[in-house]
Amino acid sequence: MTDGGSLRGVSLRRSFGTGVGRVDVLTGLDIAVEPGALTVVTGRSGAGKTTLVNILGGLDRPDSGRVLLGDEVLSEAPRERLLELRRTRIGMVFQDFGLIPVLTAAENIEVPLRLAREEPRRRDARVAELLERMGLSRHARHLPSQLSGGQQQRVGIARALAAAPTVVLADEPTAQLDQETAASVLDLLVDLTRERGLATLVTTHDPLVVARADQVIHLHH
Repeated sequence: MTDGGSLRGVSLRRSFGTGVGRVDVLTGLDIAVEPGALTVVTGRSGAGKTTLVNILGGLDRPDSGRVLLGDEVLSEAPRERLLELRRTRIGMVFQDFGLIPVLTAAENIEVPLRLAREEPRRRDARVAELLERMGLSRHARHLPSQLSGGQQQRVGIARALAAAPTVVLADEPTAQLDQETAASVLDLLVDLTRERGLATLVTTHDPLVVARADQVIHLHH
């Protein structure tokens, strides 16, 4: 089990635009994503779900408030440190899969390990392990265009886990999947969260995902 502490947001505020066009998206949100637990964030479009994921993942900074990864203040970290943390501690899964179309499934999973300059033999073993865990061993050499939506999302999850992060942030990971495939992907995320002690946050409109959550946070806008 991974022991990386929780990911916390304290009094997070974020707005876009100025003057009469200003839109307040997050207005003092407190959130804690704990190891081994699935936190689900719901809310209608525009409520701030993706904004929250970007802030918690260090892709954006709050206007005020703090993000803490364990005892480290992520929201105040310099760019180089944020890049390092996203490579090693924070795995991200995207609604549109976010795979590199010219790379095979195995090569997509391998990207974070290459960025981390992992030794080739260990890199290959890690990719093979993840492909097997995702049920994708037979599809290792397939391009994203040769995979179903569910298979692509499994590659995306494997890529997020490649560097053994302590936190996984998934932005509507089942939105483009049919109900049966979405349930399969959800089962995988829940199992991995429990097995590896991950602090996992998922944004969603899907009631199936909400029903499996340890904690549900509703964003209103």
